Amino acid sequence: MVLLFFRFFKSCHFFQRSIFLLLLSLLSCLSGPDKADLSGIDLDEIEIHRYGKDLFAISPNNIGAGLDSLSGEYSFFLGDDYRDTLNIIRIREYIIDPFLKDLHESTMNTYPDLAFLEKDLTTAYRYIIYYFPETRVPEFYTYISGIDVMQPVMYLDSLVVIGLDCYLGKDFEEYKRAGIPLYRSERMTSDYIVPDVVRQWAYTTFLDDHPGNRLIDQIIAEGKALYLLDIILPETPDRIKIGYTPDQLEWCEDNESNLWAFLLENELLFSGDLQKTSKLIQDGPFTSYFDRESPARTGIWTGWQIVRSYMKKNKVSPVELMQNRDAGDILSKSGYKP
Repeated sequence: MVLLFFRFFKSCHFFQRSIFLLLLSLLSCLSGPDKADLSGIDLDEIEIHRYGKDLFAISPNNIGAGLDSLSGEYSFFLGDDYRDTLNIIRIREYIIDPFLKDLHESTMNTYPDLAFLEKDLTTAYRYIIYYFPETRVPEFYTYISGIDVMQPVMYLDSLVVIGLDCYLGKDFEEYKRAGIPLYRSERMTSDYIVPDVVRQWAYTTFLDDHPGNRLIDQIIAEGKALYLLDIILPETPDRIKIGYTPDQLEWCEDNESNLWAFLLENELLFSGDLQKTSKLIQDGPFTSYFDRESPARTGIWTGWQIVRSYMKKNKVSPVELMQNRDAGDILSKSGYKP
């Protein structure tokens, strides 16, 4: 009867449009958090101070005068004793170093202008302020880090420092020469700058304290950070948020129930045995428990899904989520059963 009804009306444009709108509405309800209304968030566009660019622009033959011109804008980096003889020597060696000079030139070729990044950071911070109104917007600086892959983004007091040379593209030759593995260099592109900034903000603001030794504590903490990326960067694909290739993300989605069963059957969820649990949260080419098609950090991906489920099934604000440090409570209330 329903099928006949549908066949009778499917030629009707009004009916088709109504069904489309209904499906669209249902999909939007199932897709994640409510869309934030940013109309009341008044925020001047973020300005990025290019310390690396300005530092390499000074003459190696007149370091003192060059630093005088930078001392006001970049006092955090230079300090009060920037004219000290040892500092002058150190800075001169830095800006004439062939490796660092090449990194600077490559960075300027890749990022001659940062207007796109200023716009994206401003949008991200409007979302942050919407969900966390007490947030203060930091000052942003970029520099040449010497490819510091361990800390491409740093929150230091009231400012953020971004090593732009850590985002020059997965095929950048210096990454290969430095021995950076492909699974890491694939995340060293412009797409990852803002997600890395937001993730580091989450860690610095909420997750600095050690979450605990149990696997559940660690994957829920990481899941919280990824959930914040969900709501602060709603247009960013999931694969960028967690740093997977499309195939790796698909592997996790296809094997979600198997991943969960593996954790339960091997009693890993509440285990504090780092020798066993670290394989599920450490970076690498794949998770050694599974086949080589799997991505690394599959435990973290699972923690993300638990937090998502928890937020869908409970009337909890993002602030309350971050204040809840009881991973077991989040798990039990998530109803997570893939």
